[in-house]
Amino acid sequence: MKHVSTGLYADIKTIPSPFCYNQKTFKAFVLGADPSNFSLGGEETKVLHTVFGIGEGDTRYFDQILKNLKAVGLSKEDVYVQNLVQKYLTFETSKKPKVWKKIAKDWIPILKGEIDSIDPLGKKPVLVTAEIIFMVLFEKKEIQEIGAQELYKKGPTMDIQKFKNNLLERSVFPFYRHKNYSLVGNDWDAYKKFLINQINK
Repeated sequence: MKHVSTGLYADIKTIPSPFCYNQKTFKAFVLGADPSNFSLGGEETKVLHTVFGIGEGDTRYFDQILKNLKAVGLSKEDVYVQNLVQKYLTFETSKKPKVWKKIAKDWIPILKGEIDSIDPLGKKPVLVTAEIIFMVLFEKKEIQEIGAQELYKKGPTMDIQKFKNNLLERSVFPFYRHKNYSLVGNDWDAYKKFLINQINK
């Protein structure tokens, strides 16, 4: 890792384990940014044993994602959940986006190796929970220049190949946990139907 010695990683030895109920039957990957959460206040991050703290009692990290999963017909038993950056950082992603993107680029080959070993044919899509993850995976400006709302609006009419032209070399779709992109309700019906179709191909 290029950035290990720069003080950007927190001094926490453990790395949250990915969550997957059954690697043979899951339907999609769900990708978070990193395990840092600072939910204890100040600069202290809560240490999680599993990505998003799944199964640890505190459901706040995964609640909105789970609601979106249910909206497209999935449960947590249907997904493989992992973070792009798998170590804890000393800062919040949103406060240093350029720095986070540089770190994330180091992790992309590691993540790609992991998911390719689990799904070598590349058929299972990756659902990304934050826009910054989506942008770092796609290098082509034709995708990067489309804002989040436009992606949700245009997604169902876009050439599916555009969603595959990324550093993971498989279908990657926005699945943002932010409340503005909640798939519960009718606000994003066309996009929701599009995702259901892609997940069940």
